[in-house]
Amino acid sequence: MRARENKQEGLFKELKSLAEQSGFGVRCEKLLREAGFRVKSGSCSVNGKKWVILDRSLPPRDRIDLLADEIRDAIPETSEIPSSLQKYLAHPTPKRQSEQPQTESSV
Repeated sequence: MRARENKQEGLFKELKSLAEQSGFGVRCEKLLREAGFRVKSGSCSVNGKKWVILDRSLPPRDRIDLLADEIRDAIPETSEIPSSLQKYLAHPTPKRQSEQPQTESSV
């Protein structure tokens, strides 16, 4: 199990490096949640710089998927994408159940 986590951390570092080469800032932060306020990982722009903020409490695989989803369309076609990352950047990652939009059911 530990070897798998180390491999995923290595993949995340490679992906983070690719994101930074493509003009993104990447931060892993403890995203606090308070009553009535839900914070999620995602991207934003601050003073013209693109940022991806990821919840550091997420498992490495989830951070990889989220970062890949955020930077996929911004990577220049001239970039050489390491073979280890190509499958993550080839197609969108299916949304996890926790990320599905909440809909109200009629009663």
